Amino acid sequence: MSPPSAHSCPPLIIGEPMSIRHVVAVLIALSPRLAAAHCDTTRGPVVAAARAALEAGDVELVLHWVRPQDEAAVRAAFQEVMAVRRLSPEARALADRTFFETLVRIHRAGEGAPYTGLSDSEPEPIIAATDRALDAGSSDELEEELVSAVEDGVRERFAAARAARSFRPGDVAAGRRYVGAYVSLTHWVEGVASAAARPAEHHAPAAHHDQSAAPPGERSAPATRRYLPWTLAALLAIAALIEGLLLVRRRRAVIAGR
Repeated sequence: MSPPSAHSCPPLIIGEPMSIRHVVAVLIALSPRLAAAHCDTTRGPVVAAARAALEAGDVELVLHWVRPQDEAAVRAAFQEVMAVRRLSPEARALADRTFFETLVRIHRAGEGAPYTGLSDSEPEPIIAATDRALDAGSSDELEEELVSAVEDGVRERFAAARAARSFRPGDVAAGRRYVGAYVSLTHWVEGVASAAARPAEHHAPAAHHDQSAAPPGERSAPATRRYLPWTLAALLAIAALIEGLLLVRRRRAVIAGR
């Protein structure tokens, strides 16, 4: 039996619970990260810059993390916090935390991302490795971690697809298990390859893209375009899910009528 084309995703698998999970996993992999971003933690670079600015009493040390049009809000918050910090150690701690949250919220808004709160957790391991690589001036460690992660991902999905491939022709259940493993492998490989081929860019229109001079109707256009591919991906997945459910229902009806 020949495997499905690498450019097709047979809709018949969508009716199975396993396949629905695959669709959800693909959507999650393709969608923008909404939580646990390393900028949302007190151990991340944004808060580190904020601490340095507060200790030095110099707001300029942190303004590079926000867009030019957001500087005024950060400056105002900084001045208020500096005044409150002088009252007592307790007031200082509370004021610092308030400034951290304000700064991270403004930074995230500049990225077109929601602010879900400030965490005290460690940055994700791969982000920590990225920061260490930048500090060391060498990407060797980061490359090793990425290569290791990709190798593990390929091996796991390839082994599953290979093991499920030798099913008896006509065994629909086994065939669907193979197709599920095959789609999981090809979608994952495609996602990794696409990410590797994507040109370098910053999420944010942040410090280098001042849209204040743009006409009001055009200022939000970049953010809209940024989320358009993910919206289309979600719509396509929903369409495939519906089509697959209908196909499975028709096939069951045919089998029941025999």
